[in-house]
Amino acid sequence: MTRIKICGITRLQDALDACHAGADALGFNFSRMSPRFITPEKAKAIIEKLPPFIQSAGIFVDQSPDDINTICSFCRLQIAQLHSSQYSPEQARSISEARVIRVFHPEEDFAVEEVFDYARKSGVGTFLFDACRPGMAGGTGERIGTSLAARIFREVGSSCYGILAGGLNETNVSEAILQTRPYAVDTASGVEREPGVKDAARMIAFIRAVRESGS
Repeated sequence: MTRIKICGITRLQDALDACHAGADALGFNFSRMSPRFITPEKAKAIIEKLPPFIQSAGIFVDQSPDDINTICSFCRLQIAQLHSSQYSPEQARSISEARVIRVFHPEEDFAVEEVFDYARKSGVGTFLFDACRPGMAGGTGERIGTSLAARIFREVGSSCYGILAGGLNETNVSEAILQTRPYAVDTASGVEREPGVKDAARMIAFIRAVRESGS
């Protein structure tokens, strides 16, 4: 079954709506560059009110490993999602307070060997593939090209857990899953009314589309 993460949570009601709709995980963006930025204090207050079995992920772009560990411990995050290429395998290994997901923003000439090399050096086993847009770390609303996404997930195979992101919404996620067979899908702008403000009906429709994809 394809897992589902709703990313860019900034409000408690949105978090609860996502949980009731069937999300498996929620993402909280701690990069001040993002329109979905949330402070650790506000994220903690939301996370404390989540139902059991919901995973919480922190999205990090410009924080040091020490800061990431501090935020993960303070908010009780289970996952640290590293969005910047600045995070070396050595830095990933130094994050001890949460499991790491490393993000790649592939272009057409992307070599999947980069993923395998990072996995060997860091011990990270889960990778998220998001659309590439210069100056933005995610939430762009853009999609990875169909052939590129299919190639990446085919080559990654069973070697690691692959998460598909980038421009996914209730109208295209079923097709994307059929083309790539990812471990999980991740959406932010695809279920929003505006950046950081989710649309409950769109979250329900997105999650229903994932479940009805038969994966």
